[in-house]
Amino acid sequence: MRLISYDAHINIAGDWQSSEPGQFLRAAEAAGLQAVGLVTSYGAFETSAGDCAKRLRAIASVSPVQVVPAIQAEILDTSGQISAPASTCQPFSLVLAHLSERTAGVGREVPARWEKLIDNIFASLMGGLKAGLFNVLAYPFNLGRFPAPVTPGELPTERLEELGDAMATGEIACELCNRAWWWYPNLSVSEFTEEFARVLQTFSRCGVKFIAGSDSRTVSGVGNLRYVQRLMQAARVERSQLVDLTRL
Repeated sequence: MRLISYDAHINIAGDWQSSEPGQFLRAAEAAGLQAVGLVTSYGAFETSAGDCAKRLRAIASVSPVQVVPAIQAEILDTSGQISAPASTCQPFSLVLAHLSERTAGVGREVPARWEKLIDNIFASLMGGLKAGLFNVLAYPFNLGRFPAPVTPGELPTERLEELGDAMATGEIACELCNRAWWWYPNLSVSEFTEEFARVLQTFSRCGVKFIAGSDSRTVSGVGNLRYVQRLMQAARVERSQLVDLTRL
């Protein structure tokens, strides 16, 4: 029996010159998925955001797989501002936001003091949460390839608890990304899994909901959630703690 019946993070191009989104749906159907989140990055589409979301739903009308239109943006600074305007995000059911090398004080203009860097990381995330700018924290703590890497094991538990409480209150889901290990080339997969499982356990105790995605960019990766399942097992995250994508 399939543990997870959806893939909430399939990356698509926004200016579709081919039937690629349709092929992603065919791949999802072949994999036995009930629903998918088709994710476009802000700035990737040539038409308006509303038209983009409508086109996704139109493609879905000929498929038995439910489509949830989604958009992904970057967190820009310690105020939590994201790269996509609220008006652009409005037509999408899922708004994913993540830290990036464009995040001031975290990915660029990095402070010399480690304590200040930690402050900036959590300020960037809390700012976006409090402003209600997104509903999915994507690539959570994807800090291993930044100029000043921070491993999951170095994140203070009390700061994680504060963030987890805010996420649970604001109904912000934490993404379980199948490529989460990629962000930490200097940790073995086993080391990363052990450290990141502690973060997920803290969020779990706070009542945070999780959402599972492959982060696939090709049809062959659709529905590949094997590492997500490994993370869930390591962190003792139950299926009941996952967002039900079919209800969005």
